[in-house]
Amino acid sequence: MFTQYFLLTAVISLFCLGLRAITDDGMIGSPIRSVFKKYAPYWGKPIVLCATCMASFWGTVICMTLLFTSAPAASCNLLLMWIGSTISASFVNAVCWEYYQSLFR
Repeated sequence: MFTQYFLLTAVISLFCLGLRAITDDGMIGSPIRSVFKKYAPYWGKPIVLCATCMASFWGTVICMTLLFTSAPAASCNLLLMWIGSTISASFVNAVCWEYYQSLFR
């Protein structure tokens, strides 16, 4: 159970940080970021604008895909794993993104 928890946290963080990196200014996904900044900044934060906030949206999508589709029924353990790994991924995203940004200052 602990291995699944940490692997799920790592998958969520790696996905979010990768998506945030490719939508940064000057990267291939920057037009997507620009559209969200201009037309939907509130909704864009959990989707592409904020690395910390992205864990809530993308963590839910990833958890629903990986955990709930592979399990026959949603259990309390899966619910706790979803909440815990999403919050943990948010912290990991914040730390890693700040470190990544400090490399280019």
